[in-house]
Amino acid sequence: MYCTAVDKSGRVWFGTQEKGVCVYDGSTFSFIDDKDLAGLAVRCIFQDKNDLLWFGINGSGLYCYDGKALRNITEEKNLTNYEFLKQKKLVDNLGSIAGVFAINQDEEGYFWIETVDAGVWKYDGTNLTNYTTKHGLTGNSVYVIYKDKKGKLWFVCNGEAILQFDGQKFSKVTF
Repeated sequence: MYCTAVDKSGRVWFGTQEKGVCVYDGSTFSFIDDKDLAGLAVRCIFQDKNDLLWFGINGSGLYCYDGKALRNITEEKNLTNYEFLKQKKLVDNLGSIAGVFAINQDEEGYFWIETVDAGVWKYDGTNLTNYTTKHGLTGNSVYVIYKDKKGKLWFVCNGEAILQFDGQKFSKVTF
């Protein structure tokens, strides 16, 4: 297991290494393993304001699940890192969304998707915008995004820096 989440109805979701997403409803376990979920690591699970579930997969990217249908957003937007999938190991590819490790949603409803190889992506439900070292990231590996009680987002980059976004660029937080 790489991650867990409890949805608003109390179901527990587990991100697994090779079996996709497991969900426990209080009495039974079931698996969602279609569309390349099985065989790759499910690194994060996030429930948005509209109760949709988002899965970050290390290899095949960003997925959205509405309780019935599973969509691979990475594939739909032609942002797949085919070398990553072929070699089953990290192959940096700016401009792709392959290794998703964190997902969050800001107060305006935008999704923020962190990758281990291509910086941060902002998603409005239709368009994706990519932010990299050109926009102030200290590296293109972003592992954590945290939303505080005031709705402010905090990004952990390369395991060495905490960053915030001002609407244009990322800045390192100094203490």
